[in-house]
Amino acid sequence: MIETSRLATILKLRQKQRDQAALAVSDARNAIERLDEKLREIDQQNRIMDALRKQSSTGTIDLGQILEAQRYQLVLAAQASHIASDRSLLIQELERRQAALLQCQQSVRAIEKLQENQLRADEDAAQRRDQHNLDEWSQTRFVIGRETSS
Repeated sequence: MIETSRLATILKLRQKQRDQAALAVSDARNAIERLDEKLREIDQQNRIMDALRKQSSTGTIDLGQILEAQRYQLVLAAQASHIASDRSLLIQELERRQAALLQCQQSVRAIEKLQENQLRADEDAAQRRDQHNLDEWSQTRFVIGRETSS
């Protein structure tokens, strides 16, 4: 069986790996949230451009302003498409990192279980030693008691 100090060292290493994996998951989630925020901003800008185009199409029509709004919306659409693609890749990376985190968590739990089993085995061995010592003491007292009474 692995000695307790080695298990403690291994546990610390596994916990450090788990913490690093959790941080990596958090980083990926934060990156996805930033992309989601950019997509919301693009959507908001698109709505503003739609309103501007509708406003420009009533009354005196400013064709230049309408064309400029449409060009800007095309740029926004390209940005949104690029961000959506990046987001998809980040979601895949997040899933990979979550799987790695799960593996690290399982590893930590396994080491903790080994530690518990080792502690239980050490306690059982100590109890057996104590019982053996008590049995020897009792037997010695019995023998001494028989010799003094004879």
